[in-house]
Amino acid sequence: MSIKNISLDIDYVKAQFPAFKEPLSSKWSFFESAGGSYVPHNVITHLNNFMTSTKVQPYAEFDISAIAGKNMDKSTELFAEMINANKDEIIIGGSTTINLYVLSNAMKYFLKSGDEVIVTNQDHEANIGAWRRLESYGAVIKEWKINPENAELEIEDLKALLTNKTKIVAVTHCSNIVGSINDLQSIAKLVHEYGAFLIGDGVSYAPHGFPDVK
Repeated sequence: MSIKNISLDIDYVKAQFPAFKEPLSSKWSFFESAGGSYVPHNVITHLNNFMTSTKVQPYAEFDISAIAGKNMDKSTELFAEMINANKDEIIIGGSTTINLYVLSNAMKYFLKSGDEVIVTNQDHEANIGAWRRLESYGAVIKEWKINPENAELEIEDLKALLTNKTKIVAVTHCSNIVGSINDLQSIAKLVHEYGAFLIGDGVSYAPHGFPDVK
């Protein structure tokens, strides 16, 4: 059966979220999922079990620590499965902002003076500021600007910015401001033709779709 033919039981879905029973939160619709999301009761149960049973240093020799390590491994496997990645390709960090700053700090060693980095004005600051700071290490920063008529990133505008000096292109998968979903597969193909890295911020898209990193 095609997923398009499956109806969504809204009452069943809402029943999984305790927030809908709370007087304040039940009155709101939250669209900024990247900024914080209410979770279903099974997630709350798992977090409660972690805080009360296995909040210890994982991977040690005693029983509770072994269980904690096993649970961490399982969660990483589930994350990897969700985005069609291998387990050893997943790194879990404190936040998108922290992760991107760590990544940009590591990638600065691959850049030479005059190498080009492209950012957009549609992204969250996390995927802009981390790369703009590379200018202090000699990188040339270019901005892929949205079309002011529709707030979309046009692929033709990216083509005009790419050169043989382009090393990094940072772009969001889905804008948390205007709701645009960018075609990362097409963007990646174009960027890779120039031998550059594509940094895709998928935070706003991941809760609503099934990103496939392969």
